[in-house]
Amino acid sequence: MHKKNKVGLYSLLTNNILINNFLIATGLDAKKEMSVGQWRSFKYNSSSSLQQNAGFSHTDEVDDAIEKVKNKLKEYLKVHAPIGSEILDFGCGPGIYMKLLSNDYKISGVDVSEGMLETAHNLLPESKLYLGNFLNISFKEKYQAIYSISVLEYIPVSKVDDFFKKCANNMKEKGLLFIQYPHALKKIDLFYPDRNYINYSPAFISKKASKYFTVLENKQSYDGRETCEFDTQPYPTNSKTFKNGYLLVAIKK
Repeated sequence: MHKKNKVGLYSLLTNNILINNFLIATGLDAKKEMSVGQWRSFKYNSSSSLQQNAGFSHTDEVDDAIEKVKNKLKEYLKVHAPIGSEILDFGCGPGIYMKLLSNDYKISGVDVSEGMLETAHNLLPESKLYLGNFLNISFKEKYQAIYSISVLEYIPVSKVDDFFKKCANNMKEKGLLFIQYPHALKKIDLFYPDRNYINYSPAFISKKASKYFTVLENKQSYDGRETCEFDTQPYPTNSKTFKNGYLLVAIKK
């Protein structure tokens, strides 16, 4: 059997609905993460753009969807975060969004990838950067806002509540939470067929976030549509695309 086939078979046997739901029920999904290794081994490709290094293509569709999220982030920060506020980018990658906001805010970033942080440091040498798992880092600051772009899919299901609690504990009163995430596109996504990349149900995310935050919106990030469990009319695509994503915006209670 070829090595590629062996890897595919191993993935099928260890990353499926039955195994994943058992791990989630026992809380072991957090100890059996597979995506972390992928990002820890990241090496910056100087022949590609920052966006491509972060895992996103440069098609017109993707660029348009990303621009909409950038504009929304700036709009919400303008209302809820005074100029000069301290802000945290969770899963900052090579620093694309940090650079976008660096003229107006004191931006810190956290990521599991040393390669990503090296790139972010070269881009923004004065920024404070943290290497490691967000849930395990002790932050001294209380942030006016915490934002994350397409990273929630790597948070284990059993740790989603801990994630929102951690965000709230590290934010100032009435702080802003801005989370863009790939949402469930079909019914099978509700049963977690792939724990390496989780398409979360908007209803599940709203429920978990509402324990610590007042949800201002939880809608399709590109067109503002609202679904519940999963999206019955996702944008046609043969692969994962930024255009199919949700946006949670909330204020700390």
